[in-house]
Amino acid sequence: MSVTGGTSSQTKFFSSGSISARGLKDKFNGNASNTNIKFSTYRRDTDLNETDPIVPDSTENRTTISASEGISTNNDLKASSFRNSIKQYIVTQSSSNTEVTIHSGAGVGSRWNANLDKNVKKFFRVNGTIEADSPSDDAAQFSAEAYNLTIDVTGNIYGEGGTGGSANGGAGGNGGDALYVNNTSSRSGNSAKVIVKVNSNGRIWAGGGGGAAGVAGNSGSDLSCYSDSTVVTTVYSGGSTNPGRGCNACPNTSGNANLSSNGNCGNNSGNRSRCRGRQERGQTCTNSYYRNCVYRTNFTVAGGNGGNGGNGGTGQGANNSQSSGNAGNAGNTNNCAANGNSSVGNSGNSGASGGNWGQPGDNAGNVSGGAKGRAVFRGNGNTFFLNGQSANNVKGTVSGKV
Repeated sequence: MSVTGGTSSQTKFFSSGSISARGLKDKFNGNASNTNIKFSTYRRDTDLNETDPIVPDSTENRTTISASEGISTNNDLKASSFRNSIKQYIVTQSSSNTEVTIHSGAGVGSRWNANLDKNVKKFFRVNGTIEADSPSDDAAQFSAEAYNLTIDVTGNIYGEGGTGGSANGGAGGNGGDALYVNNTSSRSGNSAKVIVKVNSNGRIWAGGGGGAAGVAGNSGSDLSCYSDSTVVTTVYSGGSTNPGRGCNACPNTSGNANLSSNGNCGNNSGNRSRCRGRQERGQTCTNSYYRNCVYRTNFTVAGGNGGNGGNGGTGQGANNSQSSGNAGNAGNTNNCAANGNSSVGNSGNSGASGGNWGQPGDNAGNVSGGAKGRAVFRGNGNTFFLNGQSANNVKGTVSGKV
């Protein structure tokens, strides 16, 4: 198992053999210089404000012989009550885990053996790697009532990197958080403040923020354009013995420019040897005339669309590699075939780079990159101590510490 706890994993004293005064001193009071120590010194201490009890309160020390006869809190002590007693309680994480809930897991009763809310010194040792698989989740979290708890990091706790912004102005996603600490105890003393200890090779690294996406390029300028069309149009009807009288100009039409009103007329009915009504012998007579009229329609062609902006790069995280943003796409080109003019949209802007461990993502113009993740932060509970912090082993925001 990569997270090992439970009462069977603890170092228990006096499992066999005799229990002497010297043995009690060595196990529970090793720093004492005076070997002439009263036996009452080894009463079980239940004070929740005590940060270093000589004989701590624990489930094991309450039930060393039976549920009704553990180490006494009064002067009626028995040496035999120290059989299988403990001084501290340790839960160890090794190998690799995704998103560890420190206060539970196999269950509070089995992992911590109901010792979190007692004053026995407790250690959660991170020797392996704990990582988040989403920037919205904490890699490791603690949220419970606890006293004299130390989270001791020799290995790694990694948050996940933020996602890059989506094309055309999407903001970068925030980097993920590494360690969440929330001691819900109502006490304000140091025993109720979790100690987060980072050793020289330990790492508590939050995810980097995602880079902002580039915005779309501007559209090109609109084009003035036109198209010409030839329409066979009757310009005179009704009969005439004089072609010049009936060969009228091309009529104007709404919304169109008349480009051609001249040119030879054609007749629609052919020639006749005689005309009825008004006639002159020997002259031809026509009922109607037409022209090939040319009209021009003016219109506007929209400018070419701007290219899409590039996606933002991802932030560095447990499963994400830090990356640069993508380049924007080229703009489209629209043309006016009649005059050969064209309009090209501007290229989209490039997306910005994601942030490295515990760094914000880059901005793209006025679009923001994602915020850096939090390395260690607390909820609404007590503040915490952070020991051993350096620029290399803690990356990201730290909030809520003493």
